[in-house]
Amino acid sequence: MCHFIEHMIFKGTEKRKVREMAREIESLGGTINAYTSYDQTVYHITIASRYADTALDILADAVQYSTFDPLELGKEREVILEEIRMGKDNPSNQLFKQTMATLFRNHPYRRPVIGFENTIKAITRDQMVSFFKKWYVPSRVVFIAVGDFNLSEMENKLKETFKEFKASSESLPKRMQEPEQMGVRSIFSQGNFKETYLQIAFPISSATHEDTPSLDVLSYILGGGETSRLVQKVKLEKGLVNSISASSMTPKDPGAFIIGATLPAENVEKALEAILREVIRLGQGGVTAEELYRVKVNIESDLIYDRQTVQGEARKIGYYGVITDDVQFEKEYMRRVRLLQSEEIQKIVKKYFENSRMVISLLIPSEKADFLKTLSLNSMVEKVKFDEPFTEKKEKPTVFKTVLDNGIRLILKENRSIPIVSLQASFLGGVRFEKETQNGINQFMAVMLTKGTENDSSLEIAKKVERMAGSLNGFSGNNSFGLTFTFLSQHFEEAFSLFTEVIKRPSFDSEEMEKRRRLILASLRQQEDNLGRMVFKLFRKTLFEKHPYRMDTLGTLESIQSLTQKDLQEYYRQIVAPENMVVTVVGDVDTTQVLLSVKKGFGGLPRGSFVPPSIPHEQSFQKMKRAEIYKEKEQAHFVLGFLGTTLQDRDRYALEVLDASLSGQGGRLFYELRDKESLAYALGFTASPNLDPGYISVYMGTHPDKLEKAIEGVLRELKKVKEEGLAEEEVERAKRYLIGNFEIGLQTNGAQANQMSLDELYGSGFDYYQRYPQEIQKVSREDVHRVAKKYFNLEAYTLAIIRPPREKKE
Repeated sequence: MCHFIEHMIFKGTEKRKVREMAREIESLGGTINAYTSYDQTVYHITIASRYADTALDILADAVQYSTFDPLELGKEREVILEEIRMGKDNPSNQLFKQTMATLFRNHPYRRPVIGFENTIKAITRDQMVSFFKKWYVPSRVVFIAVGDFNLSEMENKLKETFKEFKASSESLPKRMQEPEQMGVRSIFSQGNFKETYLQIAFPISSATHEDTPSLDVLSYILGGGETSRLVQKVKLEKGLVNSISASSMTPKDPGAFIIGATLPAENVEKALEAILREVIRLGQGGVTAEELYRVKVNIESDLIYDRQTVQGEARKIGYYGVITDDVQFEKEYMRRVRLLQSEEIQKIVKKYFENSRMVISLLIPSEKADFLKTLSLNSMVEKVKFDEPFTEKKEKPTVFKTVLDNGIRLILKENRSIPIVSLQASFLGGVRFEKETQNGINQFMAVMLTKGTENDSSLEIAKKVERMAGSLNGFSGNNSFGLTFTFLSQHFEEAFSLFTEVIKRPSFDSEEMEKRRRLILASLRQQEDNLGRMVFKLFRKTLFEKHPYRMDTLGTLESIQSLTQKDLQEYYRQIVAPENMVVTVVGDVDTTQVLLSVKKGFGGLPRGSFVPPSIPHEQSFQKMKRAEIYKEKEQAHFVLGFLGTTLQDRDRYALEVLDASLSGQGGRLFYELRDKESLAYALGFTASPNLDPGYISVYMGTHPDKLEKAIEGVLRELKKVKEEGLAEEEVERAKRYLIGNFEIGLQTNGAQANQMSLDELYGSGFDYYQRYPQEIQKVSREDVHRVAKKYFNLEAYTLAIIRPPREKKE
């Protein structure tokens, strides 16, 4: 009935005809809609604040004076019947209704919100009007307004608009209490489905119960996204399901915890057992600090994102008002979420997850109907005891590392979720190993690496890679050099053979070399047009007086023109040695096959005498260093900065948090210097650690007339940070950003291979990516203030400027 009324509420009043409400709101750029759930019906309008009076009038008119036109009622009856029929074609919809009808025997939650065909067909207009007058009354309405309006004015308008709204003495009947479940309940259905759909449900608490925050956190840990336990173990590692999720449904009365999956029918028993064992493992072993932190951040961020729009905020406040009788409920809820510890999650598992309280709900394709006869889920459930100590076979580690006899480090991670493999070979090298006369040799070598071998030409290599739907590229940077290859896993043997061929026998063909030399020289000349890059080159050259970091990765016109085929060959032999090599494999592979391939491909390389070059140490400086270049351009660019720290120094974490706090459009520098003072059109803060000390810098692009004021503004803001530090909220926001951005960045096999390969190469360890979030989380406001005071030497900084000639006038 409530859902039917929802369809009718905007279908005309004594004042407005059918469709006039929606037409009026939409003509003002707004939206009008409604929805019904188990515990509430919501009618809502979002509109520009200047038209708020119109929205209030329409909403009040609909709720008080809907006419329930008989003709429209007949039309909407057919619409809802069609909606019900459409729901029958949706397996997820069907499964949920089946699950709820099995989990609840007495409570209204057992019935679908939309109703049944027979009830919708039977409802008369008189019944609807009577129901509406009885229950849609002031004492049962929560009115929410969020946005740009005057509070007292809105209250007065509300009183005036609803002054004729008649009260009712009717009290709500008590809902039926659900008796305690005493055994496993299972229900199977078959139909015209392509996949098998499974839900496992347990009765749990209501929204206001003290256990609700723990249950919500548990649902995230078990099935809330790619990093959740069920996704990682049951879907990706064991491959038993195609999709899996968990949700904690806590409405006004006690609700349901539901684990849902899609899978092949033949996997049902194995998947069910694997799911339950993951729940038991969590209940007995608890959750990690990193898991708990990540989930808390996600829950809080979801609530924060709701505040972005007035409709999101209104919907949330309305929900709290109706379901919890407390529009401030979120504050207490989040307080309890933040305080949660692993032990409380374990208690929740033991309290709610028992065999005897379980519902198993299945939809199976009709062609698999015979399979239903062979299912013995109850007996399987019986052997998985929630109250017995859980032991499991020792599984292979997620990431596998070994060292070959010749010193090559191999890192391997199996990921069977998608048929893609990424390979990476990394070597210490890069600008850090370069001499001034050979600046750019690593980048030149990286370009040439895929441009021919002793057996294949550049074109033949390109054709092979394309046939594998792959991407093969050399890379170089400040500290390393190497090769990456991503391809479809069905081509593994051919791809690995090509990968080893390119690394072991590059030709550095002289003809190809001249082609690439022209392109590199063209890129170097094009740099002259990129003032942002040019000013950073000037900054590094001024900041670093001795260290190779002062040079550009591309090199110089002079050095690139002077490099010979012999130079590349000799340098390559120096750094491509087994003891300086990390091979990383991530993707849809078999560990045994990879080990054999790596040993066959690289095991014969002789251990050489790799000796890294002597690298000059950069001395700190005690006075300001300034460099200025004049260009006939419209804008001025500058970089102001200091010597930074290394990848192994613990200061790097606090500096990264400082970087995230000051960077970006939400950062302090952007707000103070661009938004408030309009001093810059381009602005950025960077804290860049390296194998040797890197740098910390602020970059700005500004109008030449504002240059000195912009520099003063940067120094002022850095001084403020140095003296006062950052606010706690700035630090926490930065930490959340760093952790979230880091984890998002590791979605692809290639990204994981690159991260593990370079971390191992640089001495952090291949598993560093697992520790990074905890290291960031440890950073305190005091740590950030300490590094600001330590590194922001405002008496001895480096300033690089590119600007138009001083005499140039607008």
